[in-house]
Amino acid sequence: MSDAERRKYRWYKHHAWGALALLSIFIAINNFYIDMPRYISLSVVSLLCLYALVAIFFTYRHNKENIAATGDKGPEIVIKDDTTKKNLEKLEKKRLKVEAKKIKKRNKD
Repeated sequence: MSDAERRKYRWYKHHAWGALALLSIFIAINNFYIDMPRYISLSVVSLLCLYALVAIFFTYRHNKENIAATGDKGPEIVIKDDTTKKNLEKLEKKRLKVEAKKIKKRNKD
């Protein structure tokens, strides 16, 4: 994943969380403190929901590190020289688990 893609992913992730936080705060304030007209609160909630959904969509679209395309290899595991036998076994177990999930998903489709 390049630096530009990482920045885009972080930016969209940041906005997705921000939109959800704003939505929660607005709903809490609207329900407990301020009584706004229904059409105003509905339009603000709708806009914040749309904003959150768009940000979440683009977050997942730019998350190429954790989502590999069909037939592509996922993120590679880098093994350092100081890795012990126990760590190698853990990595192998994780790799097998990921492979099993991929096979299960393919068979499900």
